[in-house]
Amino acid sequence: MSDEASFSDSADQPEPAETAGMNYRCVCGQVFPVDPDGIAVCPVCERKVSADALRGSMADTMAASFADEDHASGTHPERRLEADDRVDEVYGHYRIIGKLGQGGMGAVYQALDESLQRYVALKLIHATGKSAADTKHIKRLQQEAIAQARVNHPNVVHIYFVGREGDTPFFAMEMVHGPTVADRLEHGPLSFDEVITFGEQVVDALRHCARFDILHGDIKPSNILLAGSHTAKLSDFGLAQRMSQAEDDPLLVAGTPNYLSPEAAEGGNLDIRSDMYSLGITLFEMTFGRLPYSFSGSSLLDYLKTHRTAEIQFPDPWPESVPEGWRDVLEKLLAKAPEDRYQSYDELVAALQRLRPQSLPKAGRVQRGLAWLVDLGLAHAAQQFFYVPLAAASLWRDYPLAHLVVAVAGGCVPAAAALLQARRGTTPGKHLFQLRIADRHGTRPRQSTLALRTVAQLLPICATTVHHVFSALLLGPLGGLICFVAGLAVIVDIGFALLDRKGRSLHDLIFGTQVVLRTVERASPGGNPDASWYSERAK
Repeated sequence: MSDEASFSDSADQPEPAETAGMNYRCVCGQVFPVDPDGIAVCPVCERKVSADALRGSMADTMAASFADEDHASGTHPERRLEADDRVDEVYGHYRIIGKLGQGGMGAVYQALDESLQRYVALKLIHATGKSAADTKHIKRLQQEAIAQARVNHPNVVHIYFVGREGDTPFFAMEMVHGPTVADRLEHGPLSFDEVITFGEQVVDALRHCARFDILHGDIKPSNILLAGSHTAKLSDFGLAQRMSQAEDDPLLVAGTPNYLSPEAAEGGNLDIRSDMYSLGITLFEMTFGRLPYSFSGSSLLDYLKTHRTAEIQFPDPWPESVPEGWRDVLEKLLAKAPEDRYQSYDELVAALQRLRPQSLPKAGRVQRGLAWLVDLGLAHAAQQFFYVPLAAASLWRDYPLAHLVVAVAGGCVPAAAALLQARRGTTPGKHLFQLRIADRHGTRPRQSTLALRTVAQLLPICATTVHHVFSALLLGPLGGLICFVAGLAVIVDIGFALLDRKGRSLHDLIFGTQVVLRTVERASPGGNPDASWYSERAK
């Protein structure tokens, strides 16, 4: 488990404060029962507390426990505390209640903050000896804990206190009432909406840490805690280090083998792009429920070699529940060379925001039809720029090669239109009627999809080009047949748009796209405006 306190349960289990049999520790220290459907009064200080006030906020300002010990081992998300000989020991003003778990850097306990009368997670750091290396290691952990405490961010587990009791260093952390992402993955992959939501929050937390010169160094599902259904908190900074001194131990390999970046596996210099690689593996696992590589062998060297050489194993076929653009994001995060990954967290945040699922209003049939006619008319007018100079029959007879050259040149019109829509994500007609093209998730389709969709949308123009080319090659009847088939395809396409319940045309069904109204962008979780592709391209 993560060194920070986490409580394992499935996603559909009830919140602890909504369960009967709850005791509340008042700020005066008195413990008394609270009715989940009413208001209780402290028998000592007469302070009133409502069960509604406890929901979702116990970790920050309150302390709650369950009167029914048997119930706590069932549906209550807290793990049963382990027996330990440190129970009732006091570190600073923290009294140990029970053991939560054991981590690589030390043990984690549930403790009572006797000063503020709230429960915290107390980590006691192993001090294996008094050697210079051990002393330096302990000092570094304490320094990084202090640095983490200064990172005041809603998606980072808060550290309340750093101290030492005798020979034992310790620090007190926020108690998070929720499972880890690793716990959730035991029940299968997360929905893509959850992946993007939690991913944006973790990236925003990492970006904030980077401003304080902190590299996390151990991004993985078990180090991401879920506080409720919509909030992720980054935890366990035990391997964190300062970016400005990441080269101090060039030969040290530290981290979790499954999530280690290639440069970390080689003991090289690390920066934010190393955390991005580990995050990429974590996001891949959250999306598909498995790691992106098949690890052969069981030794550490085998794992490290896999990160350096193995190809990403994407699912085939690609699941419809995940936007195609997500593959590009994961490929960039998991690039072997740091220079091929995102170069800043701002760049990564923008990529995630573009893929955030959206529910958008569908465009009406009349709007779509008019936009299509505008695009078709503009393409036809542009094509005539090539054809009109050679319209005279005598000119065709005198210069037959010119006929072929101009016919082929006319094909530049649909090609240019496809390139324009692929790059800008819109067309003149759609821009005029405030429309845009989206995939089934409401996000921007891949450029290849947009380009092919444009060819299908301008099928009459493409058919005209083919007819002129075949006529120049003295294959006029074949060109006429192709135009006839293209005409039938256009009729079928229009029929689908008129008869389909959602008003989608045949080419939309083929390419998995939809035409929606262009709307105002939403704000990101960090408060920054979503610089979405369609709003910027429309300007």
